[in-house]
Amino acid sequence: MGVLHMLFGLFLLAGVVAGFFAGMFGIGGGAIVIPILVHVYQSNGMEMTEAIRLAFGTSLATMAFTGLSSFLSHSKRGNVDYLWLKRLALPAGIGALIGGVIASRVPGGWLALGLSLMLGYFGVKLMVQRSDAIAVWPWLERFRHVAGFFSGLTYSLAGMGGASVVTFYLTKIGLSLRAAIGTATGIILPISVGAIIGFGLTAGMPHDWRWGYIDLRALLALSACSIIASKLGVKTAARLPVSVLRKGFGIFMFVLAGKTLLVTVL
Repeated sequence: MGVLHMLFGLFLLAGVVAGFFAGMFGIGGGAIVIPILVHVYQSNGMEMTEAIRLAFGTSLATMAFTGLSSFLSHSKRGNVDYLWLKRLALPAGIGALIGGVIASRVPGGWLALGLSLMLGYFGVKLMVQRSDAIAVWPWLERFRHVAGFFSGLTYSLAGMGGASVVTFYLTKIGLSLRAAIGTATGIILPISVGAIIGFGLTAGMPHDWRWGYIDLRALLALSACSIIASKLGVKTAARLPVSVLRKGFGIFMFVLAGKTLLVTVL
């Protein structure tokens, strides 16, 4: 019973931290949740590949609830661009669904490696940017379907980074950082739904606590805490100067890149 309590406590802690950063930076929180889940599953004798897939699927399912909570909070503050939300939602959901199907069969190591390099580059650029103005590339607007699809695909295959890709993309086509973060929280929901379908329907051997590659016990604990913590993250982001928020997001992207690269190499 003591071990079960400890595991449940880890789930709750991961949910709080992931929810807070989801609200602050408009991200899903997979970089926080996945390592904890993998450790828990492996400690209970699960094979590495199976543990990673189950952690990916559970994390993505959790983000559906966290993303919705963060999105509603950002929407109340006027930080959501609904035009771009509509443009990116469907491609992102489709990309996540396809990514979930692929991830349940083959490793996404090469894509995770590419994602880590890209996130690291973007993170460094945001950290060294001195002015509040970010260089805008209007020509990127024509690739909105590609950007949406790629964010969903990478989120399922790498387990993290998809919402960060959306946030950076939206800043590059001209949205303010606050609006980009708020809109990205809305994109998390269709990504998560697509991933839930992909991860949930493609695994055999159902268990009483598990649907496909989704751990229903962890999902309950993580979601409950992350929903509450995400609201605090949104409030914190609203009080920070744009320059601080930008550098903080840059640091987060750089750390996320390192974490993704570490998981890929190991």
